[in-house]
Amino acid sequence: MEEWDEYYHSMHGAYNEAMHVYVESGLAFWSAQDSSKNKPCSIFEMGFGTGLNALMTLEYAHLHNLDIVYNTIEAFPLQYREIQELDFDSFFKLENSKNYLRELHLSPWDQNIRLSPNFSFLKNKMLLKNFKPIISYDLIYYDAFGFRVQPEMWSLEALRPIVHALAPHGVFVTYSAKGSVRRSLEALGLKVFRIEGPPGKREMLRAIRA
Repeated sequence: MEEWDEYYHSMHGAYNEAMHVYVESGLAFWSAQDSSKNKPCSIFEMGFGTGLNALMTLEYAHLHNLDIVYNTIEAFPLQYREIQELDFDSFFKLENSKNYLRELHLSPWDQNIRLSPNFSFLKNKMLLKNFKPIISYDLIYYDAFGFRVQPEMWSLEALRPIVHALAPHGVFVTYSAKGSVRRSLEALGLKVFRIEGPPGKREMLRAIRA
């Protein structure tokens, strides 16, 4: 977003950051918990952006035979022609990853679609303040723009409805390690951990509902 002087992903590498923060520290961590075996994983992503997190999650579902229900919101969608310039598919082992990314972006808003036998997808074009969760989530990817440009997205009031939608033993992950975000998550009843961050960032946050 040039007007905010903000990038969708870290300059240290979008793929590496997304893999570490959301797939390895979030999805793989959730999948490894005993309580999560043999059940679909419901995921909410705050900030669909380039679609990279969704595509990586789809690939993980394919490689690990995991059923996933994926919901995301985005208030400022990118044009698909902008996505084509990013050449994400070169990172993926998933066959037809370019076609999947195209479907993620060009599929209709507000309509549940099944992109593969084990991956269903719903995206809503809206602001977080207008989002009303109707299901509980096993995993939350919180990938809003940084605190510098959108501090309201990291407030306790903004986080409250999302955190309240987190299922028992659910996992919340974000690239942020800001103290105020940690305190808000703790105030909302989550157990919060500072863990190793992606390349270029010392720490990130992972929080768990008891």
